[in-house]
Amino acid sequence: MINKISTIWRFILPVLILLAAAPFVLITQQTSQQLESIQADADEQAKTLVSLLSVTDELVTDKADLSMRLLKEQSQALGEPAIDGQVNTQDRVVPNLIFGSTPITNFFKLVDDLSSLVGGTATIFVKDGDDFVRVSTNVLRVNMSRATATILNPNTKAFAALSLGKSFHGVVDILDEPYITRYDPMYDANGTVIGAYYVGYKVDMKVIRDAVRNTRQLKSGFAMVLDGKNKVRFHSAHVPFSQAERLFHEQPEGWKFVTEEIPNWGFKVVVAYPLSEARAIGLAHSWFIIITAVVLGTILLVIILWQLRRLVVNPIGGDPALAIDVVKRIAAGDLENDGLEAKPNTLMSNVLNMRQKLREGIAALRESSERMVLSASVFEHAHDGILITDVDLNILNVNPAFCKITGYSREAALGTHPKNIGFVDNDPQFFEKIQQESEYAGEWRGEAKNLNNKGESYDAWIDIFAVRDDAQKITNYVCLFSDITERKQAADEIEHLAFYDSLTHLANRRMLIDRLKRAFFSSKRTGKDGALLFLDLDHFKTLNDSLGHAVGDLLLQQVASRLTECLRGGDTVARVARLGGDEFVVMLEDLSSHPIEAAAQAEAVGQKILATLNQPYQLATHEYHSTVSIGVALFGDHVDAQDDLVKHADIAMYQAKRAGRNTMRFFDPLMQEAIDTRADLERELRKALDRQQFQLYYQIQVDQLNRPLGAEALIRWIHPERGMIPPFNFISLAEETGLILPIGEWVLDTACAQIKAWQTNELTRDLTISINVSAKQFYQNNFVNQVQAAVYRHGINPSLLKLELTESMLLENIEDTIVTMTALKEIGIRFSLDDFGTGYSSLQYLKRLPLTQLKIDQSFVRDIVCDSSDKAIVRTIIAMAKSMELEVIAEGVETRDQQELLLKIHCKQFQGYLFGKPITIDELDASLKASLR
Repeated sequence: MINKISTIWRFILPVLILLAAAPFVLITQQTSQQLESIQADADEQAKTLVSLLSVTDELVTDKADLSMRLLKEQSQALGEPAIDGQVNTQDRVVPNLIFGSTPITNFFKLVDDLSSLVGGTATIFVKDGDDFVRVSTNVLRVNMSRATATILNPNTKAFAALSLGKSFHGVVDILDEPYITRYDPMYDANGTVIGAYYVGYKVDMKVIRDAVRNTRQLKSGFAMVLDGKNKVRFHSAHVPFSQAERLFHEQPEGWKFVTEEIPNWGFKVVVAYPLSEARAIGLAHSWFIIITAVVLGTILLVIILWQLRRLVVNPIGGDPALAIDVVKRIAAGDLENDGLEAKPNTLMSNVLNMRQKLREGIAALRESSERMVLSASVFEHAHDGILITDVDLNILNVNPAFCKITGYSREAALGTHPKNIGFVDNDPQFFEKIQQESEYAGEWRGEAKNLNNKGESYDAWIDIFAVRDDAQKITNYVCLFSDITERKQAADEIEHLAFYDSLTHLANRRMLIDRLKRAFFSSKRTGKDGALLFLDLDHFKTLNDSLGHAVGDLLLQQVASRLTECLRGGDTVARVARLGGDEFVVMLEDLSSHPIEAAAQAEAVGQKILATLNQPYQLATHEYHSTVSIGVALFGDHVDAQDDLVKHADIAMYQAKRAGRNTMRFFDPLMQEAIDTRADLERELRKALDRQQFQLYYQIQVDQLNRPLGAEALIRWIHPERGMIPPFNFISLAEETGLILPIGEWVLDTACAQIKAWQTNELTRDLTISINVSAKQFYQNNFVNQVQAAVYRHGINPSLLKLELTESMLLENIEDTIVTMTALKEIGIRFSLDDFGTGYSSLQYLKRLPLTQLKIDQSFVRDIVCDSSDKAIVRTIIAMAKSMELEVIAEGVETRDQQELLLKIHCKQFQGYLFGKPITIDELDASLKASLR
């Protein structure tokens, strides 16, 4: 009995010790595991938040790269960037950045078009000293105005990169909002950094904001996102901001902070939680384990006691019958886990372990088989061609895409060397070099020329890598390739479109400027002259308007073909380009170094062009004759000013136009002086309205008894330095520039105000005022409303306002003219047909127009006394007016003889120097007061 007890206690004491120690070990282990699990959960939450930002970064970065490329391409379309003096913007003087000839300061079309197309914001900077200044931007200030004349923050990484001539991509705060941005330096022709391009997209932070706000780690834990300045951007909604910020900065003991960085942004994600809560959770989970361990220990102790009491130690570790059954099932292939357990180091335990290992081995084999099936599926369905060779480059296998691309069947390819079926046809030594390189690098990739089974060449992108065994010895080569012919053709087409005109396939302006630069450089180096011929088709707009743009395009294509053909094989180097519309340029190189001889050579080419382009054209079903005006400018002194050369050739072309077209003219500096003068006049004309430099003069109109009927209002420009400028010096310029519209509106308003002033006096209340109306003003959509508003605003009798219209203007669009005149007549406005007899007078349209008066042109009145033809014309006009019940007034009456003759042929209204010159309103009022008293 003593031996039994001793044996029992020899087994029971260790068991009791283990049973007593197990709960404490389990508690410690469970608490540790729970802490690790909670931290892993915090890590996972932080990484999830980071991944949200990373996905946003990847998506927006691709869009920013596309926007930058588009911004640069649109900028290049205007011309090369350069600095041309200085300009003032927002009270800051900065370098004047230009693209080609286009000033970029406050030119927002580039950045606005880009944002309309792909969204985001865009900016063009100019470098001013060490600063980068925004000169064209759609980035807005807080007050929603454009942020022009503001500088790039010198403390940013973007500024540091641009200062070193490098690009920058990253997240930048703009108005406390994160933007994914890209900055690229801008270089002039000398390679100097003169500015920068910027594109940016505001990051939509709603998803990450909501994710952070809804993040809760344990009960008191929280998450937050901080920027590069450790400023809290977002935080969990259940924790006050001040508490979260204080805990992060103080980081007290007893709190765990998990941090994940976002390198591209400089942001970081922090997940924090109190360790006390984590331990409490671990301890709570441990109570179940303690109870379970006590119960199991008790059961185990009972079993052990029962086993020892019987003094039977079963070496099998279980029921022998059960052990035999398990072995039989394993032999029959049944390896399913039936939940059986056995003591360690027993036969039963070994059998169960063996079954487990067999089950795991079979599962591993099944998984490997599935991977092989997946690999085979990828191999079979890949769009890229794949071939596998042995170490000697004999093909062992190919996929269907290989057969589709090359045209070779699988049977034809197997066992052959790749070079025998057209691979890398452009380099016979390619595969020998591949084997040598693979010994070191293990792979090769690049572009090559392949032949398909029909002998047709195609461009291929090839990836080759070596497969090695455990001893690092090469056993196979795998080659992946794709046909990139269409992709390369598309790239070539894009490049062609960038430098060539799509209609004529001639060089475009960008290519011309590039060629001019090289030609100038060559001219400076060799001393030989060159020339630029600027061609403009005569009356091309008429062709477009009459026969349509399709026929116009045919003419442009044939002109391009003739130019190319007639200049081919000549004694001079000639290059043809189309600038746009009907404008072509021919650049001549290697002319004589003597200016006169160079001019003669250029003239010979120009005459040849004139002769060639004067031949008739067959445009679809139309035979058409076209001429061309040519302006010529020699390189001469322009070697450092390509833009001036093009400008001077253009000016010379307009000289040819003024000389009657179908001719050629060389640039005349006097013409440049006239153009500069005209440009100065245009600038001053734009200021004249604001500075109230215009004044109306009035010329009296009288009846047969010399009684005043009214006056014609004539505009005069009282210039502070040039004095009085007559209308014929600026009206045509005003019409060309569109300034005639505000000037005409001012004349209308001033005339109505004067009628109102006369209406208040009994002696002058019936006097009329006639004003001249230009075609551009008359055909405005709102002209009727404009006149009606002026009449109502001044409260005048509308029948006292007479609008003078010319015949040529009325004929521009007779139907629209009738509609407008009828609408004005319904208001009460009257009309006078000015300069009657000098145009294409026709009773057919005259009788349709609601006219009040015909005004005989002064050219017929001037010689009416001595010229019977003029007299007959005037008599006819008066008779026609009488038959149509229209008034007649003769202008330009300067002598008493002219008036008496006009009276005899029944003209009863007159205007001219005989009755008074155009005078100011004060002088006219004084004259009227004296004559009407």
